[in-house]
Amino acid sequence: MEQMKSGDSKGFRPSSDGYDDNEAVRSNGETEELRKDFSVWSLGALCLALMATWEAVTSVVAAALTNGGAPCLFYNYVISFLGSIAIVCSLAEIASIYPTAGGQYHWVAALAPKDQKLIASWFTGWISIGGQIVFTSSAAFAAGLQLQALITLNHADTYVPQRWQGMLFYWLVLIYAAVVNIWGSRVLPHTNLAAGIFHVVGLVAFMATLGAMAPKHDAHYVFVEVSNTSGWKNDGVSWLVGTLSAVYPFLGYDAACHLAEEMPQPSRFVPIAMVGSVVVNGILGLGWTMLLLFSLGDLNDLLTSPTGFPFIQLFLNATKSNAGATVMVVVISLTAIFANAAGLASTSRTYWAFARDSAAPFSKYFAHVDTGLQVPVRAVMIVTILEMLLGFIYLGNSTAFNAILSMSVLGMYSSYLLPVVYMAVHGRRSLSKHQFGPFAMGNILGPIINILAICWLVVAIIFSTFPSLMPVTPQNMNYSTVVMAGWLLFGGVFFFGFGRRGYTGPNVKIDR
Repeated sequence: MEQMKSGDSKGFRPSSDGYDDNEAVRSNGETEELRKDFSVWSLGALCLALMATWEAVTSVVAAALTNGGAPCLFYNYVISFLGSIAIVCSLAEIASIYPTAGGQYHWVAALAPKDQKLIASWFTGWISIGGQIVFTSSAAFAAGLQLQALITLNHADTYVPQRWQGMLFYWLVLIYAAVVNIWGSRVLPHTNLAAGIFHVVGLVAFMATLGAMAPKHDAHYVFVEVSNTSGWKNDGVSWLVGTLSAVYPFLGYDAACHLAEEMPQPSRFVPIAMVGSVVVNGILGLGWTMLLLFSLGDLNDLLTSPTGFPFIQLFLNATKSNAGATVMVVVISLTAIFANAAGLASTSRTYWAFARDSAAPFSKYFAHVDTGLQVPVRAVMIVTILEMLLGFIYLGNSTAFNAILSMSVLGMYSSYLLPVVYMAVHGRRSLSKHQFGPFAMGNILGPIINILAICWLVVAIIFSTFPSLMPVTPQNMNYSTVVMAGWLLFGGVFFFGFGRRGYTGPNVKIDR
């Protein structure tokens, strides 16, 4: 066993003496500092709960309904489902070779040419952390604003919602997630498993309720009748802007790879959790999406709901009961709260791994793992604080929730794009057959899937930056590019000014 940095001309590789799942993590140079609490079932449940596809579709349906109506959501969902399968298979193949908490930036360090390894891996890690922070916060935003909307639902005549109140609800969800991740980490795999079951059982109950109680549209309305009320004059552009409602529900499956060091046999089980969660959630979400669209009722009534969420008005219209609608909204909100706690677990491990490789600001401090709790408490806290700061965007922007969703897609998909590109362009040529993990797509299917994944990633990234409404004002502008540019600018100043002196790539070991 010989130690080497990712800057070595041969990069880092798993053991060549037959594939050993536990050796895969050790061969990537990572010490086993965290407890191995997760099984393939609890990890898969975490991904199911974090993605929460059918609940996410429900929460973010407004973008598609505004930009193209029911057909916009249905067809974009199908395309996004297929695109997500291509992406997750591409990432799962890489995760099977390099199962470490660093995920995307470790993969780029392993797959990129020697002269690009350091800068490409560092910026991939920085983008990944930024994307995960925003994505995790989006679940808390959804839960917090939905809890506030419940007050509007039940006290419409007396309650006037204020943005600062919504921010406080958002912060409350974040604090809960931090407490669970620090002091409840031992039960987190069990709560994730329970959340996964809750996710499936809740879908059955919701489909039964809407199926029995909501009036139904005909097939022409769902599959043909386009409705563009976004202000975009070009229906095609408006339709593509509406992909946000279909792309966002498929984010988060990379959480499995960031927890690879907390489960046995990660090279086998991480790909199963990643691909399985996308397929299961995609199928469940497709059934729900179709029922949801058939049950919409008056579209204008939903889009002008005083609660700010079309789905809450839909539940009220279907059940004709504030209490019934409240129960249904609470289920959606609880799922978002579970997702936020699961996302914090994944994001904090990525930040911890980044700090462990001397890549983050104040790396030595944030690479610390509490010996009693066996949790990277400092990483959990810094991620929570950064998420809390995002709440201030909501105070000055009327479409802040959509902006957070757009930032999630932009950040997460950018971090997915780089390792897939390096795998397609360079990795497949430099890896021999025995260096692939248990999940391998082969030399024919693999490149095809990679190319499809890259195409979909580029399209989704481009249109996630467009404003959801026209004309654009300071209050409804999509600030995702501004936030991303600021994050990259700060990262660039740190890396070129200080970071590159200490960052030499992920510390790895290989067998010759």
